Parts: sequence; C-alpha cells; structure tokens
Amino acid sequence: MEFVGRHIMMDAVVSDIRRINAIQPIYDYMEEMARQLDMTLVYPPIVARFPFAQSELEQFVKKLSEENVKSATLQFMEEVLKRRATEDSGVSGVSIWLESHCTIHTWPEEKFFSLDAYSCKDFDPMVAFELTVKWFKVEYASFVDVERYIGGPCKIKAYEYKNGELRPCEPSIK
Repeated sequence: MEFVGRHIMMDAVVSDIRRINAIQPIYDYMEEMARQLDMTLVYPPIVARFPFAQSELEQFVKKLSEENVKSATLQFMEEVLKRRATEDSGVSGVSIWLESHCTIHTWPEEKFFSLDAYSCKDFDPMVAFELTVKWFKVEYASFVDVERYIGGPCKIKAYEYKNGELRPCEPSIK
C-alpha cells in the first residue's frame, strides 16, 4: 500500500457568524491554514460572497408573482431569494496548494460552514482541526480524517466536537 494523501472534512456550527460572513477572515484563515500545514500556495486564496440573487431563478419567481400565482413553494422560493440577496448569503473560498487544496463554504444564516482539505503531502490533521476550531469559534463539529492509499483501503477516523471536547466516533458508511 502506498500513501497518496490525507483528506479532512469538517461540518461545523459556530457561536458567532462574523468570521464566516466576511471575505477577509476567510482569506486570512486560508493563508494561515497553508502556513500551519506547511503547504505551498500556488495562488493567493480566492474568496467570494455568494452572488446576489440576480439570476434566471429570480426572474422566474418574479414573473410568477406578477401573474398572481400563489403557492407555498413560491413563497418559500421568494424567502430564499430575499435571504440570498442580503449580506448573510455565505462566503466560499478555495486555496490551491502545490500539494492540492483547501475549500470552505459558509451558511451564516445557519451559523454553519463546511471545510474540505486534501494533500498528497501528509500533515497533522489535529493542527488543521485546532486552528479551525479556534479561528471560527466552533461550538459543534463533525470531523473526518481519511488516509488514502494506492492498492489498499482508506483509513477513516471520525470525530465529534461538542462542549469543547473532541471525541472519536464510528464513521457512518452506508
């Protein structure tokens, strides 16, 4: 079996949305993650807010409303589009490393973010975990660490972070 990479994933809930609802903290985090894991940035991180809802979907919903179409689904779509048009619409970031990548996607309205990082160069997953928990003031997280191999199965470790404590748990694979 030949080691080909480490892949970590985290889904987290935060106590304060300020750092997941702004471009600069996400950008700074991605630079710091690369530094702490000793990864080589190919480009500076690319971080952007979810586009405002000026899309075909918005035009379609507006047309239905103008035609006095009434439905719970239409009302739900209007509410989602309104929320997306606010500053609480989420931020996404990608950091390309010579060794691979790190991505993050945020949902401030849910106090939630999702993180994914992979590298063919091994790294300490707990360094990434601790940086992320402190940076974003994580209250709860599901954290998965996957060692990937050629010619053999992945080694998967799963954790739950709750009440300031990280505990191993069984990965749910179905």
